[in-house]
Amino acid sequence: MLTYGSVCSGIEAVSVAWSGMMSPVWFSEIEPFPCSVLAHHYPDVPNHGDMTMLPLKIINREIPAPDVLVGGTPCQAFSVAGLRNSLDDERGNLTLTLIHILEAIDYVRFIDRKQPCVLLWEKRSGFAIHQGQRIRTLSGWIGSRT
Repeated sequence: MLTYGSVCSGIEAVSVAWSGMMSPVWFSEIEPFPCSVLAHHYPDVPNHGDMTMLPLKIINREIPAPDVLVGGTPCQAFSVAGLRNSLDDERGNLTLTLIHILEAIDYVRFIDRKQPCVLLWEKRSGFAIHQGQRIRTLSGWIGSRT
């Protein structure tokens, strides 16, 4: 069975959708209410909290490097309804952290002679129109992995 790690997990709708098809190996959620939902419904799946700590944990093999990385980083920094501060917003920088997590997973998987991780990322439609070249570069990097 394929495995996945989830960042910005929320109440983990993806685990309901993928039940029986994929197995979660870890979550990363910091908000109290979603954390309590995860603990109740998925007591055997560790929630590692702060996603900025995940790359080092993965590289040090403290947590598994899953087949799939799934998540929807906060949209407020990019949303046309928000302030649109893009990568200048702390929440917007979590998008870069997502990339660091993916790179850490792929590093470990490469050493283990496994295929690269698949990224399933919920992206805001406003993401591509912010901060010109920085966003085009990030989008290009993501696209180059396909």
